Amino acid sequence: MTTAGAEAEDLVERFVVVVNDEGHHSLWWHGRPVPPGWRTASEPGTREECLARIERDWTGLRPRRRLAAVEPR
Repeated sequence: MTTAGAEAEDLVERFVVVVNDEGHHSLWWHGRPVPPGWRTASEPGTREECLARIERDWTGLRPRRRLAAVEPR
């Protein structure tokens, strides 16, 4: 069964948030292989949803290894 709403949903490009070992976040196309060194960190969503998640979750731009060198644990 095909409806106009379902067809419109199929046309919406889906993305995921990916994160590397340094804590960097990036927007990635849902369904494409994730590059080596990155892992998926979200469910598929719209571009806007994923960008909002990146803004919410990625609070620092420094790589983790630099933070560890500056801030002893």
